[in-house]
Amino acid sequence: MATAQTEQRMNKQMSKMMVWAVVAAVVPVAAVSAQQQAAGGGVQATLTQNQYVVGRALPPDTPGAQRVDLSLEAAISRALEHNLDIAREKLNPQMQEYSLQASRAAFLPTLNGNYSYNNASAQSTSQLDGGARTTTQRNSFGTSMSQRMKWQGAQVSFNFTNSRTSTDNSFSTRNPNFSSGLSLNYQQPLLAGRTIDNQRNSLATGDIQRQITDIALVTQIENIKNQVRTAYWSLRQSIELIEIQRRSLELSRRNYDDNKTKVEVGTVAEIDLVQLESQIANGEQSLLAAEIAWRNAEIAFKRLLVSSTEDDFFRSTINPTDLPSFEMPSVDIPAAVKNAITQRADIETARQNIRISELNLALSKNGTRASLGLTASYSLAGVGGPLYSRLGLGGTAVLVEDGSYFDALRSIAGIDTPTWQVGLNFSRPLGLSSQKASHLRSELSMEQQKTALKRTELDIETAVTRAGLDVQSTYKQLLAAQKSREAAERTLNAELTRFSVGLSTNFQVISLQNALTSARNNELTATIRYINAIAEFDRVQRIA
Repeated sequence: MATAQTEQRMNKQMSKMMVWAVVAAVVPVAAVSAQQQAAGGGVQATLTQNQYVVGRALPPDTPGAQRVDLSLEAAISRALEHNLDIAREKLNPQMQEYSLQASRAAFLPTLNGNYSYNNASAQSTSQLDGGARTTTQRNSFGTSMSQRMKWQGAQVSFNFTNSRTSTDNSFSTRNPNFSSGLSLNYQQPLLAGRTIDNQRNSLATGDIQRQITDIALVTQIENIKNQVRTAYWSLRQSIELIEIQRRSLELSRRNYDDNKTKVEVGTVAEIDLVQLESQIANGEQSLLAAEIAWRNAEIAFKRLLVSSTEDDFFRSTINPTDLPSFEMPSVDIPAAVKNAITQRADIETARQNIRISELNLALSKNGTRASLGLTASYSLAGVGGPLYSRLGLGGTAVLVEDGSYFDALRSIAGIDTPTWQVGLNFSRPLGLSSQKASHLRSELSMEQQKTALKRTELDIETAVTRAGLDVQSTYKQLLAAQKSREAAERTLNAELTRFSVGLSTNFQVISLQNALTSARNNELTATIRYINAIAEFDRVQRIA
């Protein structure tokens, strides 16, 4: 009886010990499981709370620098106002305008004036010389005006001459003698030089060159605007890349902290932390590289928008505020090609250069023609001054009529002694002249330029078509990149859930973290490519 009671007490004690043993074994496992779930949940919560959206990131804070929020439109407006390349290009039309004025000067009237005094003495060699030694003094003055006409290559000139002559010659009948002359001259080329000459060719060419410089200015402006767009989105991309690397590093650090807790409770080997530490070090290095790339992108962007590093804008931190557009634009490639061939700057410049070549071809053809010129002149002359009569050869002079300079002018006004003249001048080289050879060479050059124009049209059609297709393909790539990033986020979430219950490893989690970072980078790259493709499609329709 006593033995049975003793065995019963021993069985109860053993049962209690087994219960406590089970409890002792289960409690730590439950605690570890709870900690593991909490750890996995912490990383998962970080991932869920920090869903990445392209275009929302802010640039890093720079000590002493003011942050400037800037839209793309404001950036382009500032570049048009401050960019030095545009400022330099704006001077070219003004310079060409002065060159054009120099060409116009050839057709402005020219006014000339002259005065001369002559004193001549001569010894007699004949009894008709009017004295053993005679002295004659002459004062001459006159004015003229001439002008080259744009019409038919004519030249017109007007001359008015005057002189006063006094002498001690015993045979003179007017002393002093006043003489005046008025003449109008006209020259008209009938063959060579009638339709074109060097001066008219220079004027017409200068006018076309003026238009070309305007086109070049527009091209430069469009180039700068395109550079600003590209730099703007490159800056936005670099800021987003910093955010991606920062989020990846934050996730790695949170994962490290969670796994450190697991090491403390003994569910994860300490060696696993080494892998996570390497992941953090790589993340820090990637973040630093992203910040360096951002700084370089910001400097390159601000370089386009300032005229000096003393500008406060250059020392600011720029935050591009425009968000990427993810709408599929309407791409009408045939209409875009037609628009580009009609108005693109490079083809318009090529057409203007062909116009210049046509003028030069006409000028070279003009050089092969015979020269036939019509000349016509009409002149009036008059004399005045005291009129003397001499009795006998070399006798004493007797004043017959007093006179003055105005007598000569009255004679001209009265058309007392008109003179007119008409003439033709002709010349022609014999054989193959150098002008003919030059003309043949110009014809071949013209054919080359027309062929080059056709090639330019083909290049434009190819470039516009390629740019239009690129818009469509980059949009599809963007959609695929977005889906890939969303899938990477879901996959990492699922893996973290598995990790929280001990069904995954750090290696798998790290691999999926890297995959998510890569997917985010790919989405960002696809976004910028799509934006740039739209800008490029617009650009190739306007400039090369």
